[in-house]
Amino acid sequence: MCTLALFREVSPGYPLVIAANRDEYLDRPALPPALLAEPAGVVAGKDLEAGGTWLGCRVSAGMLVAGLLNRRLAAPRPVCSEPLRSRGLLCLDALSTGSLDEALARLAVAAIERYAPFNLLLADLARAVVVDNHDGVETTELAAGLSVLTNLAVNDPRCPRLASAHAGFARALPRLAAGASAAEIVEVLATVLKDHEGSADPTGTDPFARVCVHAGPYGTRSSSILLVDRRGGVRYFHADDAPCRATFREIEWSRPA
Repeated sequence: MCTLALFREVSPGYPLVIAANRDEYLDRPALPPALLAEPAGVVAGKDLEAGGTWLGCRVSAGMLVAGLLNRRLAAPRPVCSEPLRSRGLLCLDALSTGSLDEALARLAVAAIERYAPFNLLLADLARAVVVDNHDGVETTELAAGLSVLTNLAVNDPRCPRLASAHAGFARALPRLAAGASAAEIVEVLATVLKDHEGSADPTGTDPFARVCVHAGPYGTRSSSILLVDRRGGVRYFHADDAPCRATFREIEWSRPA
């Protein structure tokens, strides 16, 4: 995905809220989020080309969210002699572990050079971090409040899309803090995710500076909103197309009694 906002300890009822747009080539085959057979207890979309996911959540045996964004580099890396592993598989690797700490430990011993540059979000109710490999391996702890991630560092204002998105999501903060219901949260965040107008690009011509992207064969393919309550219960809403065209619908799965 290419734009992700995380609200930590903002909403009284949902201490973890994530809103994200997935930007990708329109003809790349994928399945919408569903309960996966493997890893067990994980709800995630599925990239049918490389087998990974861009966003997923473990909904049993300890809630954990993992989201993957490509990382942009100032200069190309030297060509790796070994075949690169799909970055989307990192999400599934993380979600197959027992906790955020276990996921970080697994990453610490992984061959990170086997992946193209990435930003990997890991979050549970106690903690949220971003792991990136743009220059070695770096882990950034996310504080309470709003954090926005695109293809540079967290909250990096040099990215016009991030600046555009941050301004929109910041306007949602008072509604979430005032105790908005799940339906109200989805409504206010969907407004930001489908925005074409709030561009921080001074020329106003860069389609990639907008939150909802339309650029010929490439653009916003889908959109997701995750609400996690204080017991770790997850509500997962998904628009299976650009959110300016598609309606957010709640993903249903069989929950433990």
